[in-house]
Amino acid sequence: MSSHAPLRQISKSSQLLRKMVLGAVFSIAGLMAAGLSSVRHLYVDQSLRPDPRSVAAFDLSVLHPQAEVDMEPGHALGNRYLALLDIVHYQTGTRAARLAAERQMASKPSTTDPRGRLADLAHPEWIPWVVESLADPAAKKGFDGFVLSLGGEASSPASREALLKLAATLRQRFPDKRLLLDLRSGLGSEAARVADGFLALGVYTRESRTGGLDWTPIADVERLTRHIRSVQMQGMRVFAVDYAPAKDRSAAREAAKRLSSIGALPFITTPGLSGANLGPLEEISRRVLVLHGWDAKHTGQAAPAAESTATARCMRPALEWLGCELDFCSANGPDFLPASHDFSAVVLDPGLVLNDAQQRVLAAWLPSLRAKKIPLLLTSMPFTDETARQQALSHLGLGGSAKPVSRLVKANVAGIDSTLISAGSRIQGRALGFVKLTAPAASRVVLAMRGEDALGTPHRFDQAFLATWGGACIDPMLGINGPQIDLPAFLAAWLSSDQSAPVPDTTTRDGRRVFYSHIESTGFSTPSTLPGFPLCAEVMRDRILDRYLLPVTVSVCEADRRGWFPGQQAEAAPRLEHTARSIFEMLQVQAASNSFTRPATWTAGTDIAAKLNDRAQTARHDMEREIAGSMNYIHRRLLPVGKDVSLMLWPQNAAPTPEALRFCESMRIENLPAAPIGTPAAVLDSKSVRLEPVAVRSRFEDVRTEPGIAALEKTLDACAAAPLQAMTAAAYAASVRDARHTRILRAAENHWIILNQGECRTLRLPASVGVPDMTRCLGVSGFNTHAGQLYIHTLGGARTELVLTREKAARHIYLVESSAPFEFMDLSSRRATFHVRDLRPVEVVFGGFEPRGQCAYLENGRPYTVNADASGIVRLELVCRATVSIQSLPPSVEAAMR
Repeated sequence: MSSHAPLRQISKSSQLLRKMVLGAVFSIAGLMAAGLSSVRHLYVDQSLRPDPRSVAAFDLSVLHPQAEVDMEPGHALGNRYLALLDIVHYQTGTRAARLAAERQMASKPSTTDPRGRLADLAHPEWIPWVVESLADPAAKKGFDGFVLSLGGEASSPASREALLKLAATLRQRFPDKRLLLDLRSGLGSEAARVADGFLALGVYTRESRTGGLDWTPIADVERLTRHIRSVQMQGMRVFAVDYAPAKDRSAAREAAKRLSSIGALPFITTPGLSGANLGPLEEISRRVLVLHGWDAKHTGQAAPAAESTATARCMRPALEWLGCELDFCSANGPDFLPASHDFSAVVLDPGLVLNDAQQRVLAAWLPSLRAKKIPLLLTSMPFTDETARQQALSHLGLGGSAKPVSRLVKANVAGIDSTLISAGSRIQGRALGFVKLTAPAASRVVLAMRGEDALGTPHRFDQAFLATWGGACIDPMLGINGPQIDLPAFLAAWLSSDQSAPVPDTTTRDGRRVFYSHIESTGFSTPSTLPGFPLCAEVMRDRILDRYLLPVTVSVCEADRRGWFPGQQAEAAPRLEHTARSIFEMLQVQAASNSFTRPATWTAGTDIAAKLNDRAQTARHDMEREIAGSMNYIHRRLLPVGKDVSLMLWPQNAAPTPEALRFCESMRIENLPAAPIGTPAAVLDSKSVRLEPVAVRSRFEDVRTEPGIAALEKTLDACAAAPLQAMTAAAYAASVRDARHTRILRAAENHWIILNQGECRTLRLPASVGVPDMTRCLGVSGFNTHAGQLYIHTLGGARTELVLTREKAARHIYLVESSAPFEFMDLSSRRATFHVRDLRPVEVVFGGFEPRGQCAYLENGRPYTVNADASGIVRLELVCRATVSIQSLPPSVEAAMR
């Protein structure tokens, strides 16, 4: 018997089958419908590669049956995925066409697609064809159900009858799957026993003939809304999709309101159904465009890398602290401006240099920013062409000539806004970089200078101000002396961002400031000045690494280990490799590559290796050899069993190119830039706003002398004593990468959905917004406050739902802070079970207990009891590795009497 025989039997007895199936599914139809009653958010994407973070955000996703999507993370969150099956159309040359030919199923050519065919729904082989070619493959991919669509074809009594038969067949074949029908099929109450609900595409809007957007005719809207009310009266839920322009948030909000008003669960997207999420979940834009550099044809030299710009060096920490994702765009060529306005703000970098034509293009582009309410930040005046300068001044409402003023004999402060000036800053008048420029009328001037030239002519320079179109922060000494204004506060006012929206934070983990350290390979093979002249690597191992149980990332350079640099002797190589192995055998040491030769350039397609000696056994001088080759050497020759290389630490003074960064990403290797070496000032000030983690970045050559050793010991002693959470440099790099790709969606007032890969596990808001309602949050383990900021700790899931309240929330155990990473197995109002693992004993603080109440807990199976303080706070000291269960109990009799 052929493999199609069972399905042929189904097709020959469809009438009897329908009666049997309708009776069989009657008892479970109510249960299945109830299964979709809890769905709160709908997502529809018919692209072949939907965004993984989007499908994690929504309870119910309707996807293309052949979509490349990993459903496992979403299933772990309770999400459901339905395949949208076009049960009428198929194309020649596909598997569906081959199966149709094998079954000799009747069809006819499509009038709109030269390769398209339309199946005959009345043919006895149609239902088996749908099951075998569409439903079975979707079920094998892991879909939780199907949406049956006629693909835009007109509905008729015959098609509705065929659709009912197909639904009954699928219900019997897949009793655990959900089933939605296309509302435009015309089916209503007769489908109540075989379907869980309906999907309505384009209730009030539809795609125009030109691919744009049109309103649905009023008669069709009335018919669809009547139909929706009719099926809702039968207890069936309707999921509805309408369309709006991609950049019109107000139109998307109105569309969502219209669908909600008729009782449908809405999703607003573009007519292409390519996954654009326009509502009702509103995504908070975090992308800031930074225009920098120049065209090499104009200046005669290559523009510096993005990491070298003043914006990256001086403003990036504050901007990223505010939740921004910086997108650097080099001014290369005549079309240097982006085609779309898919960003929330624009910064003109101080190093931006434009030719006359580019200046005119930029000046003509400025009005579009104002029209779309995208704030602009001037950090310099890049307009030297008179036409472009006058156009920019006119549009921005700026006074003065915007030209530098030379030969000033006096320069002093004309006015300051002390609320936006850095604490302790001594503001002084500067003649260097003085520009004749005044802010527009009604602007908020933060810092203004006045000057007088040799002829006694007065000049004014409004150096920092906030205007209706954005603002300016023009300080030529910014990269040398640092900012005079309070950058976080100034930039927050410039962005005019919603301060109630959470932002990802990489400075804090589980309530404590993050600490990480790494050692750059420079000086590994250099002899020290200590007695016996040991290598700096041996001094670092014996005097530093052997003393501190803090995680540290050690990077090595392959050519240095092999003795291939000029001046190195061949007989030194065994000693160098032995020293590296002994370092990597230490429990707290993580391995990283500092590249093969520490090249100064990373331009793909050119020789990028540094100079080597005659013994170097390699002919490759490319990026792959520098990165992958060095990691392969470290893994094979230097690491003990169980360790691997998980970080690329870029050499000092060698900014990686985008190609190098993409190569690391393709290898799934984290990377960190070669940050400045020095003692972290954050260690000395525990009360300041956490703009950066506590990072100890050093080189092997730093321990060449006794004073160098003492300085590093002093820094590490301070870090070991401070209330920090230590992590590896690779873990920190992963959190930074994840924070840049984190998506924030507003579900309602004080209700947010946060999507990422779980590497960035902290969210931050102003403390004035309230506290998390732990009974309503999902994926939140706790919170605490520091320096006026509220830090939210997440469980590291792909989706976190944060609900804030200003009222007194119901009592619930929550994590306040921990000195080590947490892994919760259970967290409820009065109980919690978790696992901790660290190199040192673990300090944990919990809140949410009854005042003076008791905390009974098991630590690795041993019972203990500790009392909460008057605020319901409990402090635990745990061993390095522990599985702990805690329970909240009422105060003891003695405590209650006190």
